[in-house]
Amino acid sequence: MRNHKVAIQGGIASFHDIAARNYFGEDITIDECGTFKEVCQKIEQNTVDFGIIAIENKIAGSILLNYHWIDLFDLRIIGEVYLPLEMDLLAQPGKQLSDITEVISHPMAIGQCQEFLASQSQIRVTEYKDTSTSAKFVSERPDGNLAVIGSSTLAKTFQLEIIQSNIGDETNNYTRFYILAKHPDADENANKASVSFSVNDELGTLADILTVFKENRLNLSKIQSVPVPNKPTEYAFHVDLSFEEKAPLELALHTIKQHTKRIKILGIYEGGQLTL
Repeated sequence: MRNHKVAIQGGIASFHDIAARNYFGEDITIDECGTFKEVCQKIEQNTVDFGIIAIENKIAGSILLNYHWIDLFDLRIIGEVYLPLEMDLLAQPGKQLSDITEVISHPMAIGQCQEFLASQSQIRVTEYKDTSTSAKFVSERPDGNLAVIGSSTLAKTFQLEIIQSNIGDETNNYTRFYILAKHPDADENANKASVSFSVNDELGTLADILTVFKENRLNLSKIQSVPVPNKPTEYAFHVDLSFEEKAPLELALHTIKQHTKRIKILGIYEGGQLTL
């Protein structure tokens, strides 16, 4: 198998990097991107083979803008990864919690540790680009009183120490990531579909669509409403559907067309497994 080039948001040892290697294995080349939009642009421009972006976290919820980028750049979801998370507080070797006056990390990581951070009145919290860049910044300032929220993998990569482990607001936390491509191959093991649609402005339309899914024995594992750009009163719905056979899925998608202004299949793929 050839070495795939995979775009991620963040740097080496970030959660996106770990998720990418969990899905593709270690024989990949990572293309580090500053934003989720940049990840999607590089896939669309064929400068990478695949991309991976976080789509939801158990605590922080969905990343709504990422649905927009997938749609805007006409990408396809070819898989997903559930990554269990344990948030740790990392600092230079020899530092203690009482030494820390500022914590930096990606906004999503910060958002998952609100209870711990609120209990540390002496600590200022600063949002940064991503966990990997934050860890590198902390590692290069041995005389500072900085710490970063991240993973044990990040600590090993940047020679930091865990000064407080498991600081997340909830145990069994996880983030789900979409694997994206421009031209996906057919997946014989597919058992999940991601679909986007906007509904006609008629009473009960969404309920009618959900009934179609139920009648075709499709398990609705997620439904997310997203504002439609430049149409302040209109929303699109993104749904994840699990199925055992493709025929009922195809029938359901054909049936709901009469209830929708627009419908788009974002991907049909093999669903990931969550192991906590």
